[in-house]
Amino acid sequence: MNIDHAFLQYSRLERHYHQSLKYKDAISFLDLSHCLRIWVDMKNEIDGLVKEKGVQLRLTNTATSKSIKRVLKGSKHIYLPLSSGVESPGIEVKGVRIINRALSADEVKKLYEAGPPIAQPTTLQYSEWLASGIYEVPSQDSAHPQIRISREILIKRVANILGASHPIGSEESDERENRFDSYILELHTIKLADGYPATYYQLLEIAGDTLEGIKVLFEKSA
Repeated sequence: MNIDHAFLQYSRLERHYHQSLKYKDAISFLDLSHCLRIWVDMKNEIDGLVKEKGVQLRLTNTATSKSIKRVLKGSKHIYLPLSSGVESPGIEVKGVRIINRALSADEVKKLYEAGPPIAQPTTLQYSEWLASGIYEVPSQDSAHPQIRISREILIKRVANILGASHPIGSEESDERENRFDSYILELHTIKLADGYPATYYQLLEIAGDTLEGIKVLFEKSA
């Protein structure tokens, strides 16, 4: 892949991102999902272009504080950090946590004092960033009570099972990845700001972070 084609794909993602923010409908969200699926396929080429140009991407990741880890430890929970957030009139959602037990007053205080998740700069390559976990859910394995689902898996499963890249019911089966489908479908039932399904809200954040983080690849050298 050359830099011109990468920029074409960047511009394509940018257009679908802004259309999704404008229309907030099923069509724009499906198109954004498919576009992000292309970026998953491009991940190694993007890593190569970054290395060739000798630039550092401006990506961010979320680090969970020790106080929050202590509260969540041993509890079955759903956690969607959303540390960058998404443009939305009048409201921005960060740090969605659903904990399947009653919290003590001290634990509630600790969660409040920790504040919302913060997006922190990272030196990860694009492929590594996509492989980073962003959605934590309970598992059926007692030895590993929680599963962390990566950006890449979330993008691929939304594109496959919700009709973005294949008509629903005709997608190819991948046993390594479709085991996450029930978790993705559950996330899709959660509605956030402006009625966004949480799946699409998360994809909007990934798209925005990708556009901001990779922009440096196309900036002219001084």
